[in-house]
Parts: sequence; C-alpha cells; structure tokens
Amino acid sequence: MLCTATTRLRYAFHKFLRFFSHYPKENAKILSSFNGIEDAVTLFNRLINIQPLPSVVQFNMILGSVVKMKHCPTAISLLKQMALKGVTPSIVTLSIWINCYCHLGEMGFAFSVLGIVFKRGYQPNNITLTTIMKGLCINGEVKKAMDFQDNVAAEGILLDEVSYGTLVNGLCKIGHTVDAFQLLQKMEEQVVKPNVVIYNMIIDNLCKVGLVTEARDLYLKILVLGINPDILTYTSLIRGFCSTGQWGEVNLLMCEMVNRNIKPNVYTFNILIDAICKKGKMIEAQGMFNLMIERGQQPDIVTFNTLMNGHCLHGNMLEARKLFDTVIEWGILHDVWSYNILIIGYCKCKWIDEAVSLFNEMHCKNMVPNIITYSSLIDGLCKSGRFSYAWELFSTINDDGPLPNVITYNILIDAFCKIQDIDTGIALFDLMFKRGLTPNVSTYNILINGYCKSKRIDEAMNLLNETHSKHLVPDSVTYNSLINGLCKSGRLSDAWELFKLMHVGGPPVDVVTYNTLLDAFCKIQHVA
Repeated sequence: MLCTATTRLRYAFHKFLRFFSHYPKENAKILSSFNGIEDAVTLFNRLINIQPLPSVVQFNMILGSVVKMKHCPTAISLLKQMALKGVTPSIVTLSIWINCYCHLGEMGFAFSVLGIVFKRGYQPNNITLTTIMKGLCINGEVKKAMDFQDNVAAEGILLDEVSYGTLVNGLCKIGHTVDAFQLLQKMEEQVVKPNVVIYNMIIDNLCKVGLVTEARDLYLKILVLGINPDILTYTSLIRGFCSTGQWGEVNLLMCEMVNRNIKPNVYTFNILIDAICKKGKMIEAQGMFNLMIERGQQPDIVTFNTLMNGHCLHGNMLEARKLFDTVIEWGILHDVWSYNILIIGYCKCKWIDEAVSLFNEMHCKNMVPNIITYSSLIDGLCKSGRFSYAWELFSTINDDGPLPNVITYNILIDAFCKIQDIDTGIALFDLMFKRGLTPNVSTYNILINGYCKSKRIDEAMNLLNETHSKHLVPDSVTYNSLINGLCKSGRLSDAWELFKLMHVGGPPVDVVTYNTLLDAFCKIQHVA
C-alpha cells in the first residue's frame, strides 16, 4: 500500500536528522526526497521549533532547495522566521537572501542584506557580489552594476571570470557593445583574464549588430592568446557571416571547425539552412539537411520550420505541406510557428480555405493560436473579400483571445479603406486609442491614403498634423499620398508646398514624388 503524504514527510524528516550530523555527503540525496515545496516548508517548520535550534547549515540546505524550486518569496518568508527565532545567519544564509531579492527585482532590499553582511564582519565572496551585479543587470540597471564593480575593485576585492562575464552579458543585452569591449580590454590588463565564454559573448554581440569583421578579428586574437574557440564561437561567427552573405568566410570557418575537431550542432546547421533558404536555393538547403543527418545531428522543429518557411517564401506550398506532414514521422511535435508559417504561406498564395482548415486544426489539437496566427488569417480573409469572417475573428480575439496589436488594426483599417469605407476605418482607429494602443506611421499612412482616395483632403492634412503632435515622423509614403491626393483635387499649389517641405528636413524625395507632380503639371499644360 502506498505511503501517505504524512508518512513520507515523517520518514524524510527523520532521515534528514539522522544523516545530517554523521553523513554530510548525503545531504543532497536527502533534500532530493522532498516531493515539493510543501515538504520542504514542513521540514523547515519542524526544525525551527526544535530546542536547541539545529545548526544554520541545516537551514541553509533547506533554503537552497526552496530557491532551486524557484520559490523565492517562500524562501524570504522562511529567512524572516529564522531571524525572529534568533538563528544567526552565515554568509551562505545572507547570500541566499540577497539572491532571492535580486530575482524578485527588489534591489533595495538586496543591498540592505548586503549591509548586514558587512555589519556582521563577513567578507562577501565572489558569488555574493556576482549575485548583486546580476540582479542589477536583470533589472535593467547595468550602469549601477558597473559602478558597483568599480567600488568593489577599489576595495581591493578581486572578481572572477563569472563576475566579469555577468557584466559583459548585461552590457551586450542592452546593446552597449563598445562598453562591453572596453571592459574586455580592462580585464586583459588584470590578473583575472577573460575566458572563452566572455569572448563568445562579445563575438556574438558584434555579429548581431553587423560588425562581423570586428568579430572575426577578435576570434583571431583569441587564437593568438592560446584560447581554444568552441562551438558557440564558430556558430556566432557563421550566423554573422551568413547574414551578410559572405559565404567564403562561412566556408573557411566550417573548415577550421573540422580541423579543430569541433562538430557543428543542430543550431549551427539551422543557421546554415536558414541562410540558404533565404537565398532561394531550396535544393542546396535540402542537401544541408541531409548532411546534418549524415553528421549524426537530429533535426528539431526549428529545422523543419526553417525549411517550410523557405518553401513558403518562394510559393512552394505543396513542398511546405509535405514537410509539415513529415515532422510527425520524426517524432517531433508541431509548434504554433509550424502552423503560422503554413497559414501565412497559404494566405499569400490565396489558398484561404487551406489556411482556415489549418487554423481549425490548431483548435482541435488544443494548440492556442497567437496574435500572429489571427492577424495573418484576418489579412488573408480581407484580401480575398471575406470580410464577415475576418470581422468575426477580430471580434473573437477582442472578447476571448490574444489581444490584437497595431498590425492587426492596420490590416483591418487598410481593408476598409480599400473598399472606401473610411468611416469604419476611423472607428477602428479610435478603438485603438481606447484599447491603449499607439498607432504607428503605417496606421496614419493607411488612413491618409484612404481619405485622399475619398477626396477628403482636409481630413488627410489634419492627420499629417496629428503625426507631428504624436511625435511620429511622416515618411515618403505619407507625403506621396498627400501630394497625389492634392494634385487629383486640383490643389497643385498645396502639393508644391509639401514637395518643398520634403526638401527642407522632410523625408527624401523619390521617383514617385516626381512622377506624381510631373503628371499633374503636364495635365494642366505646365510643361517646361
């Protein structure tokens, strides 16, 4: 017969007490016997009420287990109970407390606990200090983390690679590549040298912002320093050079990987397949897929989604559907993106019934469509003239579904403007504001174009003025729509004034602008 929860807990409790003092190496095994947060809390409550109180080490083990279960608020509550009961915290206890506050974004409290560390005469270790810096970075206060690091260094405390890595990662995530690079150079001059993990962070970030040559130079530098690059180094560089179309560099990197006996992983192959698909070379992409299998790498759902997307981009919907059906044979489950890719592809090819069928299939499989799914299908339905169904879907997500975003509204506003129902478009525009959404320049362009085609030029001009008040920057599409509308309404002088505004701090004048004005002047015989 199965043990009751109470019996299991009593057994774990006695086992904990029996083994702890004699067999400290068994601690992890004992803690793993917890069946959840309830067991851990109950065991803590039993220990806290024993007289004399057990060692703080025992409490630390339970607290560590609670934090690993991601129950930081519970851990903080237990820590406060310890303080009330007079348990003297160790540096480990206080570090756990700091860690909890950092994860919850309560950095003020985290620093208060750090103050207790110093007050008790403890020397904070690298783990404690790194936790503080990581907490600041996670909560968007990278500058404060840098200042904290400077203060720590001024006190003569030597940080380790993990500490510096935390700062480098924080700087990279907010796009401060230059600052991350400067911190790297600072490390190179100190006792603690950057390791491959830190170099990888900066190489990856340089590639993401398009500075692939600089990333390559840094890679060559670590070779000179005798640091061995790993799969992450090469994968970042390969992604960077793929994005810039420098296939010669990609081939060199692949050869260097082979020479160093570093095998490309599924992520590396996915990057290569994606880049080849975007070039439209689907036969080569399939060849790379086959090579991936030969090299012993199991494709994942990202691999299949990438190939499906490649076929969809080039209108090969039958091939895309074959891949979609093949996924199950590999024992891989579809995700929302698998469906989104096909739905978008079907809509672009105007195979709306197939798109609707896939959408219904998602519901049958209890898969929740996201706003991209809904927006894509609404767009396809509108473009095929099935407004009633599109409106039904829009109403559904407003009542019970993912909230529509600006793109969703823009799709519907554009559809109504194209059938010259500008008033419904304006009603949707007003609804956006009521729902707390901020229209973008595309929204205004759609409405301005709609007003112009309906010969409501003054209202279109009012919207132009509104873009300025909303701190939006009108683009060439905005001005071209207005100039075209003004010309067709015979207001050439106003059109000319807008044309001059484009030359003075406005968007660049393009071929469309010139052609519109030339056509208008030719029609009234104002040919030079």
